Amino acid sequence: MHVCELIGSDMVISPPYSRQVRFNASDIEVRSRIDEPVRARVVEELEKKFPDFHRAYTESGLSIAEFDSFGPTRRTLRQFIGACHDLDGLVRDFLIPEP
Repeated sequence: MHVCELIGSDMVISPPYSRQVRFNASDIEVRSRIDEPVRARVVEELEKKFPDFHRAYTESGLSIAEFDSFGPTRRTLRQFIGACHDLDGLVRDFLIPEP
């Protein structure tokens, strides 16, 4: 439900097309939930299972200087770059099909 918790907020969300279609067909109310606090139990569970979560979630857990080399940051950037690369390939193949 994490994407659903962002629906209605003032941000751009780019879920996979199939998920967007499912969401559009659902009865989930579109309203801002971004300011609703996360349940403490959920945060505790994430901190217990993912050390990187604690570093990213805690205000003093990650310095500005560490951000670019932080593993989750690098993985996210690589995913975005990979998705852009894949999209470029799809557009290329559509516009200029292989002979």
